[in-house]
Amino acid sequence: MSIKFLSILMLCFSFLGIGFCNTALSEQNKITSETLSAATINMDSNSETLTFEPDLTLEDAVSAALKHNPHLNVSQFNTRLAETDVLQASFFPNPELEFEYENFDEPEKTLSIGYLIELGGKRKHRMEVAGAAAELASVELDAARIEIIYETAAAFIHVLVAQENLRISMEKEKLANQVFETSRERVLAGRVSPLEQVTADIQRKNAMLDVQKSKDDLLIARTNLSSMWGSSEAAFNKAKGVLDRIQSIPSFDALAAAMENSPMIKAKRSEINIAETSLELEKRNRIPDLTLSGGVKQTDESDDTIYIVGLSVPIPLFDHNQAVVSRAAAELGRQAAALDAEKNRLNKDLKIAYQALQTAHRQVHIIKTDILPSAQKVLDGVKEGYQEGEFSFLDMLEAQSTLYESHVSYIHSLEQYHYAVIDLEKLLGKDISEFTLN
Repeated sequence: MSIKFLSILMLCFSFLGIGFCNTALSEQNKITSETLSAATINMDSNSETLTFEPDLTLEDAVSAALKHNPHLNVSQFNTRLAETDVLQASFFPNPELEFEYENFDEPEKTLSIGYLIELGGKRKHRMEVAGAAAELASVELDAARIEIIYETAAAFIHVLVAQENLRISMEKEKLANQVFETSRERVLAGRVSPLEQVTADIQRKNAMLDVQKSKDDLLIARTNLSSMWGSSEAAFNKAKGVLDRIQSIPSFDALAAAMENSPMIKAKRSEINIAETSLELEKRNRIPDLTLSGGVKQTDESDDTIYIVGLSVPIPLFDHNQAVVSRAAAELGRQAAALDAEKNRLNKDLKIAYQALQTAHRQVHIIKTDILPSAQKVLDGVKEGYQEGEFSFLDMLEAQSTLYESHVSYIHSLEQYHYAVIDLEKLLGKDISEFTLN
């Protein structure tokens, strides 16, 4: 092939604007390498053994979970994948090079290059669809972070409750031991029947079993909390927090108004945005594209060079995209209906969590200010009177059991209160203290 023939070919490249495309493609390749480099995540960080000294706070637990939770890493990769889809959607089509060799007796050689020109803004709308999907992935990542935060908070509360239950069980065991010693002395002195000592021993052993069960529950709670940052061992001394710290309840209307910006609603709106941009893209796909070509033809017989310019356009005699457009429109309607259904579900969950919060808040207040002081006062009086012989052994056991059950009810009410707060904050995606009435 002659140098003249190649020179003419280069002119065709210039005529078709391939120089511009090459520049754009080189810029895209640059973006590709940067994006893929940014998408690299160091997975070795998950294998670290996390230790906390001296005690574990809620802030420590949440920080560790956000950095090392295995499920959160999956959501992070989803955002990286969505970013690469945006990049892929921005690519221009590649030109096509064609070579023909005809008439072998008197050869005719044709070299041409064609380039597809997308009309109707297809590339722009394709990028908008990918951008909407990337926005959804980002919203879902934020929702996953919120989920991890409040799951960690719930696991942390569970550890605090288990620690408190163990403390109460140990106090019950200590009191049962004291009652047993008192009963043994009364039996030795001949003041009561030996059956009283047997009964006290049964209560003492039951208290020992309660302590062991509380220790087992605490071990399970610690293991569950440690799993939030991917650790199989609870490498901390104890959880440090104030379980009986409660706050006033915000109004339901304020919480309901904030639900419009909840993570779940944001995700549904992002899905609607994807459906809208996808519908618009499918409508644009109805518009036929142009293929512009240019080249040179040379014959050996005359050694003449012929310039060739071509333009091809599909004839849209039949609309093969109408079913796709109808499907995209139906998907948009489905996502709008899904948003309404999600709002209805969230409103129901909000009412349930709010009612649970009110109930637990009321129970905590009553038990703390009324029941616990009264139960402690009764036990102190019966204990003193029992040593003087004014009350029976059964009176002593009943007072002891009443105080213990009151403490257990108090801890349970605090647990339910914190879980209700967590449920509300998970729905809203923010701290309810922002809505607390002064």
